[in-house]
Amino acid sequence: MIIFCDKLKRLLSYDTIPGFTKLLLLTSISVLTLLFFIFITQELETTRGYILKNFEQTVDIQRSMITNWFDEHAGKVKTFAALHSSQDGDTEVIKKNIQAFLHNNQEFSWFTFIDVNGRTSDGFNVSDREYFKQSILGKSYTTDVLYGRVTNSPLIFFSSPVFGHDGNIIGVIAGSVKLTTISKTMVQFQFGLTGESYLIDRNGVVVTPIRLDNTADQDIQNNNSRISVKGIYGFEQAQQGKAGSEVYTNFRGQRVFGAYSAIGNPNWVIIAEVDENEILAPLYKKLGIFGLVYLALLVVLVYLITVFTRRINLPVFHLVAQANKVENGEYGIVAYQDGLFSQAPQELQYLHKAFISMAQKLIATIDKLSQVNNLLVEADGIFRILVERSLVGVYFLLDGKLTYLNPKMEEMLGYTAEEAKQLNDLLEFVHPDDREIVLEKVRMTVGGETDHDDYEIRILRKPGTIIDVHVFASSCIINGKKAVFGSMIDISDRKRWESTLEYISYHDSGTGLYNRAYFELQIDKMVVAERDIGIIMCDVDELKKINDSLGHHAGDALLKAAAQVISFDDRRIISARIGGDEFALLVWDATADSMNALRKNIAGKIETYKSSEGALPLHISQGCCFGSGFSVREILRQADDAMYREKNTNRANVRKLVMKYIKNAPEGTSYSQQQLQ
Repeated sequence: MIIFCDKLKRLLSYDTIPGFTKLLLLTSISVLTLLFFIFITQELETTRGYILKNFEQTVDIQRSMITNWFDEHAGKVKTFAALHSSQDGDTEVIKKNIQAFLHNNQEFSWFTFIDVNGRTSDGFNVSDREYFKQSILGKSYTTDVLYGRVTNSPLIFFSSPVFGHDGNIIGVIAGSVKLTTISKTMVQFQFGLTGESYLIDRNGVVVTPIRLDNTADQDIQNNNSRISVKGIYGFEQAQQGKAGSEVYTNFRGQRVFGAYSAIGNPNWVIIAEVDENEILAPLYKKLGIFGLVYLALLVVLVYLITVFTRRINLPVFHLVAQANKVENGEYGIVAYQDGLFSQAPQELQYLHKAFISMAQKLIATIDKLSQVNNLLVEADGIFRILVERSLVGVYFLLDGKLTYLNPKMEEMLGYTAEEAKQLNDLLEFVHPDDREIVLEKVRMTVGGETDHDDYEIRILRKPGTIIDVHVFASSCIINGKKAVFGSMIDISDRKRWESTLEYISYHDSGTGLYNRAYFELQIDKMVVAERDIGIIMCDVDELKKINDSLGHHAGDALLKAAAQVISFDDRRIISARIGGDEFALLVWDATADSMNALRKNIAGKIETYKSSEGALPLHISQGCCFGSGFSVREILRQADDAMYREKNTNRANVRKLVMKYIKNAPEGTSYSQQQLQ
């Protein structure tokens, strides 16, 4: 295991050119593979979403058509039952009307009047039929699909009670319609090789024709068998009142793209499906082409990297060997080798020439160092002049004490250099909250962990005032000891501006609450928090109406009132304005009881405000949800959905109250900014 780990470490090492080349090759392959995988995933998701969306639209169209079909036929039966001639109870007249009705409505295969005893005009007893039982109780009724005993054809029965002129039920009008029209409608939506739509009754039985594309389907059709889709995903979802689309296994056992929706009364389901393989076949072909391109790119990449490595390895190794000679002081044996570098990249050739030239000049440079040393003495004097006249505070720190301050530093601290030397410790200049930072920075600089550092702290000036400074510190040697050479810049003005800008950046100017930027920042923090999170979404109702009717000053006052209502003196509750009339409360460590109490508190504050003199019609819709921090975005979505549900529920009542308020306001009333405040 240890040997394997060592080999893997050498393989992935980037300290050498071969190691770096291998690492580059592995990284390139990994990145290309990842991009290819992302591309495939994105293409699959895009295709899937597009197809499912189209299916949902198809189901919506079919649902509308079928609903209209049911309403139309039920309406015809109900209208016939409401005729004066039907209410008269004259069976002979009713029979003539039925004949005329059947002549004009040939889609009805049977149409009759049934007396209160369940006897039809043809003499049949249908008192045990559900449509008669329901209608004799005073209800219009539509049956499930019933199959003719002789033809086995699917039929739907519509019935409606006949009320006499005295208001009592004197009979029932009933009629049956074949599903021919609906079946033709469903067949029109068969598309591609496998696409189809079919209608399912409340018992899970398919009542419209299906595609006869395989032997099993043909056997079902030939034997007049019923097809049941109970347990199939689309049917089960629609039975729960849901509408949508998904990839699932249909009643044939095939994976399909399907869309589903409940029709309503009589609680049927409509489903559109197409075989997954048919939809994805063109995509698979395209992905196969991209896969071949991907492999070709990998081959070219490996070849280019291999050729490049061979061209640079030998010249670089030779250059490293010559560098080692220079390091050991063997300047005389360093020489240019033209043949070795002839196949190397131009950059390496130039580097080799530059290196040889540098080595040849090195000896001459050493001779000049003594001359430079003399110049350093002169430079020291110039440096001292620059420091003394510098606009930046400069100091030397040795053994924890300030041993030198330039005039600007004396001005910043309020101490002279002599006064500073008399103090026992450097920390006497530092704000208590920043002393640990200074101690750690000095320790690292003096201890050699870092050559230079910069940081911001607060210092205490002699008059007792506090200023913010930016410190630049470097290690140096003074009398053979490690010391610190540093400089300071007064940044107090900048800090004040930053504080002001931060407030402006994270607060809403109209209400004083936090703004959307701060709200988004807190959401990001909550995502990684292992704590319970609560969110209340709020929306000021009818704000636009207030603006249009009473003026924008009134709207601004209403927003400020809303801001006061949702503001709490609790650090665990963050109140923010996230849109024009939208507010949000983010609550840390939320529980069901605390969230309910908070909502009641908001409602109470609203009522208190509305009872005050001159109050505007403040109505706020709320949506609440809570859970763990990692699901905060789902919590936010659920709270937002709940808020919109409440808003839609109360919309009519709130609009009525606001209109009443506006109507009762004196004509010509205008709200000045001063009045509204």
